Amino acid sequence: MTKKLNMDSIRLIASFLIVAIHISPFDQINPNFDFFFTRIFCRIAVPIFLMITGYYLIDKSLKDINILKNYTKKILKIYLLSILIYIPINIYMNQQFNWLTIIKDILFNGTMYHLWYFPALILGIWLTYFLIKKGKNKTLIIVFILYILGLLGDSYYGLVEMNEWLRNIYNVFFNIFDYTRNGIFYVPIFLYLGYWIKEKNKDYKNGIIYIILFFLSLTLEGLILHHYKFQRHDSMYLFLIPLMYFLFNYLITNFKGNNKLLRNISTEIYILHPLVIVGIRFISGLINLDKYIVNNHLILYIIVCFTTFLLAIIIEKLKKIKFKLNA
Repeated sequence: MTKKLNMDSIRLIASFLIVAIHISPFDQINPNFDFFFTRIFCRIAVPIFLMITGYYLIDKSLKDINILKNYTKKILKIYLLSILIYIPINIYMNQQFNWLTIIKDILFNGTMYHLWYFPALILGIWLTYFLIKKGKNKTLIIVFILYILGLLGDSYYGLVEMNEWLRNIYNVFFNIFDYTRNGIFYVPIFLYLGYWIKEKNKDYKNGIIYIILFFLSLTLEGLILHHYKFQRHDSMYLFLIPLMYFLFNYLITNFKGNNKLLRNISTEIYILHPLVIVGIRFISGLINLDKYIVNNHLILYIIVCFTTFLLAIIIEKLKKIKFKLNA
């Protein structure tokens, strides 16, 4: 598909890391290693997606708002299609909905656990766009403050629980959305960092030492917070910000070019992998292979990754055939 690694290859790798978060492949082998792998290391995946978007889209959108409008329409179509795809799964899982829950899920949480990304991306990119319009330097301060506020509702929630006043404020937040990992608190800083890196245009071919330093800091931070049970969720870490800044700088400097096919496959893997998980669980139950597949998380992870990747390739092939027929 591509002769060399490029940013869409990185995007594809990130999509498999996201699948790992939802399966915990090493949980039965070593729970501590699984926490490190899925709840610390794999947390770089979504920021990579966001920073790629910020890098390639925001600068162009600031020059022509129609680019952002067209991108928003595209994401809305993907989100709507994803919602429709997962309605049978919502019914199969006996999820109970009322109108308030439906509105909250569509606007913030996603109607399936991974679909939060699309409304968060739309809200986050427009928020970031308008903030930059008001002032580039102020935007960095504002998105960092928003991230800190989100951090207190995520990995640092233990601090909030110590203070009744803070706890009451965050309870109000959580009546509106389930997590602070959303388009207000989480998404803007990574979109802005991607844009900022494009603006600065510095060469970071030798940034490995910073990546190692901040990755070790992130690991220590995650392990400490997990040990002391501070975490309400585990998407947001303080050291994730400097790590992603240097990591993305390194990636964008060393992996040039793009590949639309890989980009599409990455998106399809993200959208479809929970559907594949449910399908494999269902089929395994029918043929009495739960013991070897569903109950073995590592095997389940490998099969889900392979099946979803294959499904995405088939979809791309069908799209290509449809394009030729319509040409």
